[in-house]
Amino acid sequence: MANRTFGWVQNPSSTETLRDILALFVPGSEFHKYMVNERLPLLASAGLFKSADLYMRFQKILRSDKPIAFEVLKGTGAGGESRSKAKCSGLAQAAVTGQQFKKYVVDGREIRIKKPYTDDWTADGFLRWAVSLGFLDYNYSDDTCQITKEGRIFVNAQTNRDKNAILGQAFLSYPPVCRVLGLLIRYGHLTKFEIGSKLGFTDEAGFTSIPQNIWVQAYEEADDDEEKSKLRSDTEGSSDKYARMICGWLSSIGWVRKRPKMVRETMGARIYNCSISSAFEITASGILNYNKALGKSKCTRIPKIVYREMLASKASGANYLRMRRALILEFLSNHKPRSIKDIKDFLTSRKIEEESATIKDDMMGLINIGLDIYFDGTYYTLHDKIEKLVPYQENVAKENTDAAVVKDRARLRLHYIDHKYLTLIDYAFSGKDNSENFEIYTIDLLVNELSFNGVHLGGTRKPDGIFFDEHNGVIIDNKAYSKGFTITRGMADEMIRYVQENNDRNPERNSNQWWLNFDESVNHFNFVFISSLFKGDIPHMLNNIKQSTGIDGCVLTAENLLYFADAIKCGELPRKNFVEMFGCNESLERNAVTYPIQEEQSFAKAADKGQ
Repeated sequence: MANRTFGWVQNPSSTETLRDILALFVPGSEFHKYMVNERLPLLASAGLFKSADLYMRFQKILRSDKPIAFEVLKGTGAGGESRSKAKCSGLAQAAVTGQQFKKYVVDGREIRIKKPYTDDWTADGFLRWAVSLGFLDYNYSDDTCQITKEGRIFVNAQTNRDKNAILGQAFLSYPPVCRVLGLLIRYGHLTKFEIGSKLGFTDEAGFTSIPQNIWVQAYEEADDDEEKSKLRSDTEGSSDKYARMICGWLSSIGWVRKRPKMVRETMGARIYNCSISSAFEITASGILNYNKALGKSKCTRIPKIVYREMLASKASGANYLRMRRALILEFLSNHKPRSIKDIKDFLTSRKIEEESATIKDDMMGLINIGLDIYFDGTYYTLHDKIEKLVPYQENVAKENTDAAVVKDRARLRLHYIDHKYLTLIDYAFSGKDNSENFEIYTIDLLVNELSFNGVHLGGTRKPDGIFFDEHNGVIIDNKAYSKGFTITRGMADEMIRYVQENNDRNPERNSNQWWLNFDESVNHFNFVFISSLFKGDIPHMLNNIKQSTGIDGCVLTAENLLYFADAIKCGELPRKNFVEMFGCNESLERNAVTYPIQEEQSFAKAADKGQ
């Protein structure tokens, strides 16, 4: 079975291009005739097909009026080359016109036109969008797509009013749209970060949202306009991007309006006032149509399209999570109130053993993706009718990766902090590709959840972050390693440099003066390496750093950071005591049993045993 990623859409925004791709399935439509008579011949004449047989193959497929294989529509990638150099290999690629003008030789003459095709990644995005909105039906058994009745009506619509009405109906069948509209009704004017923080399975790495105050601090302290521009365009989590894209769709039909929002955020001892351009509010039309989706005012409730892929994104063991959540929705589909115990017993009857804490997080995630599930404090009731959710034929085995095992263990012991911070474990084990998210979520936990002062730094010649409380400050180095982290000589030297820069505070040594982010009252410092697991002679390397700088430090697993955070949140561990532990491993050893920390994974023992 092919591995597709329906359900979550980040990039496509042009509804006209979406309509063009749907027209590939409607012989006689205006765009279909254009493809047959002009676009495909142009690609063939200019030698832009990946292989010579594609022209006749695509012509035959367009005339057949039959389901089309997904791979034929999407095409293939660049095969090691850059996307810009890849030739056309898919029908949907050929249906999308590029943005840049290029020169081509056609029938012996040179012409300058916009690139008459796109890459497979863009084509895949539009196809996933069409499937998620119910304009295309996807068949798991043979990996083909076929246009639906709604898709044909959209292709044949003539006026903008008709097109928008059809789009609106399709948008309301897409759960994340209803989630976004519901948030805008409930909370009013929201930025993409505020929406993204409440969208999707927030305890998984596939649904990231940059904490707004951390983004604002970085933006307001950016050195120049170029850095500010990069923060505006590139710095957002996956859920923030989903939120922005969905609001863009809804803006195009008049249900949402984009309006900058002035926000006031606090980071450390500083207050920032910042205007965020990606902010949105719902219109009267949006409110009216959202109520229609819920079946209010004598309207028929609109069924929700939920492909199994919507039920997990990039999480470890995503297929198992999708299978488990699909079973939960199956159990809720008769619309009867169900308790966590009811759901747990049902899963057990299907040979799925999970703890109540896991099921609670699943239920929160199902609500956050946009399903209308009412919770009265004891029972959950699903009000939506769900379509397109094809059940798994057999159970998917649960993956017992290091990250999954640690995350399941931690989930049971965290009772006071937001479970979104479980993603720290995902990031700690994920490797260097997610290192920035690991840094940001660490500061998010310390500052926004635990009320420490602190900032995310990162970048060239800076630590990953710092935090402080009263007179005590800590320099943070996050290390995302899938198999555990060893402090090498080079990494120790890097920490030595940070500590010495902070000791000296000489701008000639480092002009960015990152140490000024500590409050003036902070006069005692320590350092910490935070990672998944620790290997090697950690005590020896920590001692080397101390010998060079005179400063004590330690190591800390992401798992134990969460346990400490939970103890701080519930009041068992004073914040002052926690900060003081970073310079005294022995003190932590004596208190390892007092606080909800696994003794064998306390700072020093985790380092010594390579846990």
